[in-house]
Amino acid sequence: MKRQSIITRKRLLCACAPLLALSFSMPVAATASPKPGNYCPDTVATLHAVANDLSAGLDLTMRSRSAQINGNPATAVTDLNSVGSTLSLAASHGTAARTSLLIDAIIQAKPAADYARLLTWFPLLHASLQPLGDDAAARAADDLISRAEDIMQGDQEGDPLQLLNEARHMLACDGLDIPLQEAIQARDKLISSFSEHTKANAYDPLLKALHSALAYTLKSNEP
Repeated sequence: MKRQSIITRKRLLCACAPLLALSFSMPVAATASPKPGNYCPDTVATLHAVANDLSAGLDLTMRSRSAQINGNPATAVTDLNSVGSTLSLAASHGTAARTSLLIDAIIQAKPAADYARLLTWFPLLHASLQPLGDDAAARAADDLISRAEDIMQGDQEGDPLQLLNEARHMLACDGLDIPLQEAIQARDKLISSFSEHTKANAYDPLLKALHSALAYTLKSNEP
């Protein structure tokens, strides 16, 4: 009986060996981690709102360019100022974008050692993330914001602005944000150097960036 039991166990081990080997050879599924710059709007309403503002910005840019060609630099500058407003609106749509703007406001303050005033904004930062729900990128951004807050409170050491920049990037959409920021920078550069002698091709970087940003919103709206 004992010998029969041993034989049976050996047969079971032999039968299970291939399955055990296969289980150890199979790769373990990696936990998906959020990719910085990949947090893009997934609602048609948000993309429509951005597209509307970009379209208005494009129209105003062309009006400004036409006014400059026709020798009316004052009108050209007025329209360029309006372009700046529409681009700012385009960059503000959606919960992630609004949170990014709050982060930008803190970063632009360039805080020194005294963080007391800036810490009053962190409850708003955390609250602004709540509508995003239990999302991996939102959780990662909230963790980075909390760590920056701890540094400002003196509980940890490090650079809070670096962490805030990382949090902002977690909530960014490279396909939209990069050309949109390029458009904002191109507009700022154009208006800062604007004169009656500005050529029509000086508008090209702004128009190119607007085209890329608008193309992204319209392509994303395709069924």
